[in-house]
Amino acid sequence: MDGSSRRSLAVARARLDELTALPPPGTATGSRPAPNLARLADDLDGVVDLLDRELVVRRALTDPGMPGSARSELAARLFGSKISPTALEIVQVAAAGRWARPLDLQQALAELAVEVLLAQAQRNNVLDDVEDELFRFGRLLNRTPELSLALSAPAAPASAKQALVARLLDGKAHPVTVRLIQRAVTERYHGDLERRLEQLTTIAAARRNRLVAVVLSAVPLAGDQIYRLRTAISRYFGRDVQLQVDIDPAVLGGVVVRVGDEVVDGSVLRRLTDARRRLLR
Repeated sequence: MDGSSRRSLAVARARLDELTALPPPGTATGSRPAPNLARLADDLDGVVDLLDRELVVRRALTDPGMPGSARSELAARLFGSKISPTALEIVQVAAAGRWARPLDLQQALAELAVEVLLAQAQRNNVLDDVEDELFRFGRLLNRTPELSLALSAPAAPASAKQALVARLLDGKAHPVTVRLIQRAVTERYHGDLERRLEQLTTIAAARRNRLVAVVLSAVPLAGDQIYRLRTAISRYFGRDVQLQVDIDPAVLGGVVVRVGDEVVDGSVLRRLTDARRRLLR
């Protein structure tokens, strides 16, 4: 997304944050009850699916020749009787924004649906579990090329991919995790599935204002080692860091730490490679 699309997404996300920050049902919330997050995610996903099928609607809702208010009114006419008032408000706020491409609106609503599911996990105190399960499933794909291919094949029906995910994770992952992965395997515009799962893990961590640091180690790390490593990385970046530790025998010794695009390689393999380069000069 370019600048105008990012700004429009930020406005819609801010409104979504205001709505999902409301106390859970049963608490005093003033004149407006807390939204049903599961329903909200369903409704946003439904709009995303329609925009994916109907290019004409996608273009109309992002037409730069129409005032934002007119696009918002169009969204109300299209979806007002089909989705919840909360979902409609989010769609209207998004439709009123400026989008560089029609596809950007679809992608933005898909990202907001992800935020809703993660808000639901956070409200139910399972966000840590969901984040870890997303990471583990990504590592499973990395180690199982056949599975990665089956879930990424463009010719495979979306329903078959989602059914496969459901079978694999039945009783092994939280329903929010299953749903996020099922959406990820059907999203064509994100490209590589493993990278998309990494993005979802990062989004989950960001809900706690954390960065995700992926740590590769040849052997399991003890609790005190993880604590010292997390403290050091947090101090370096000036923010709390969520560690995702994975075992990779190829590392040989030490650790490799990746935070976003930044990689700190302290492995024995790296040191051996550097020594070999110096000897060959």
